[in-house]
Amino acid sequence: MKRSKWFLVLVCLGTCFGSWPAHAQDPVDAQSKVGTLERLWGEAAQFRDVKALESIFDDSLVYVHIDGRLMTKARVLADTKAASVVDIVVESSTAQAHGNTVIVSGVLQLKGVERGKPYLRHGRFIDTWVYEEGHWLCVASMTTAMQPRSNEEFVSDSQPVSWVL
Repeated sequence: MKRSKWFLVLVCLGTCFGSWPAHAQDPVDAQSKVGTLERLWGEAAQFRDVKALESIFDDSLVYVHIDGRLMTKARVLADTKAASVVDIVVESSTAQAHGNTVIVSGVLQLKGVERGKPYLRHGRFIDTWVYEEGHWLCVASMTTAMQPRSNEEFVSDSQPVSWVL
């Protein structure tokens, strides 16, 4: 049920926003649409909705995992199917539009269990989205491990998002 809900939302986003030409993208509107897709990415990954993830990743996706692995779209989708649930708290994020491209960067925490042991990791991420053929696609994503920062450095209105890595 939840899978089809998010897939339907992604299809609607693509249909509603997909008819606008790339040169007509208002920067604020583009940032908002990509922000919505970023949140949907998290939800789809949480529910292992590979079909929804497949629709937002470009076929030539370049993905660098927090552990340094360079992954293709197919590998990310396979790992999503096989991985255990990871709770992700996005502490801060920002989006900047540059023509038909939006760059999203932020800081996150990853909580999960690996080989039976709990872990907590901190990372900085950057995602690159391109508006092509009537819809936004993520063409590159990278998360870099970082040392935890003090709480006062984080945005106070952060919201937890659970998804699978």
